[in-house]
Amino acid sequence: MSPSKPFMGEPMFAFRQLRAFVAVAECGSFTRAAEQLHLSQPALSASIRKLESLLGLSLFARDTRCVTLTLAGRHFLDHARHILEGMEQALADARDMAHLRRGLVRVAALPSIASSHLPRIARVFSSRHPEIDLDIRDGLAGSIQRGVAAGEVDIALSSRPRDDQTLGFTRLWQDQLIAVTPTAGVARARDWRQAVRKRPYIALTADTSIRPLADRALSDAGIAATPAWEVSRMSSAIAMVREQLGYTLLPACCIEVFNLGTEISNWRIDGAARDLGLLWRRPLQQSPALDAFMALLREHTPACGEALERPVI
Repeated sequence: MSPSKPFMGEPMFAFRQLRAFVAVAECGSFTRAAEQLHLSQPALSASIRKLESLLGLSLFARDTRCVTLTLAGRHFLDHARHILEGMEQALADARDMAHLRRGLVRVAALPSIASSHLPRIARVFSSRHPEIDLDIRDGLAGSIQRGVAAGEVDIALSSRPRDDQTLGFTRLWQDQLIAVTPTAGVARARDWRQAVRKRPYIALTADTSIRPLADRALSDAGIAATPAWEVSRMSSAIAMVREQLGYTLLPACCIEVFNLGTEISNWRIDGAARDLGLLWRRPLQQSPALDAFMALLREHTPACGEALERPVI
């Protein structure tokens, strides 16, 4: 037999050809191998001839009584078994991912979301899909957007990005802005403007999603937006208000997350809210695990604010 050399641009071999070769080698018979693989003997023989042609090697020495491996065939057998094991493992892994028996979802979230709504969603997701790993990271808006753009996370629950064509955003709900003040000294105040007037402004830092919204609300109300203090965490701002160091403007979610107590009052700021929702890098790298997580998000739109639209990616 003089096998022809394979054409260089042709794929090397198929899974069925390797499986046919290993079966014949282990059975020592084309007939028994064909029965084991539920193939006709001509189809099995054709697979072996195709493999030999692609390799440019004779893999079996044949006579009327038995089939034995050639030296090249014995050398190739271990490699073929290794390739088959790898391919079978890859197929099994793919099936597990498709049926949500394995996978990973990496989610970033603003601190206000990570400390309020996301833990409940994570609990439900983990109970439904215990074999899927859920990686949750919290961070400020700027760092979250950089992490999404760099592919460090799959999606984020964050605020709307500013004119970044590499990022996609689907609005899920709106988060109302509130003024948080010491209760002392505001008994006669009719609205938030009177409650904050003449008090120092405790602002969140500029890289938070709340700061631009808060400064704009103050400007619209004719109140100076120059901060006396700047902190990056809502908990720090609330602690400073509790000590009567000033007032702050925060998302309404903080009412649920933090125990404000009777010494702190909160005031709704009409017309001031931020869009929150799903943030991802274009194009979205979807997976069965990520699809399942986003489906759960649609079921559990946070109650902190008005749900605006069903996300469609």
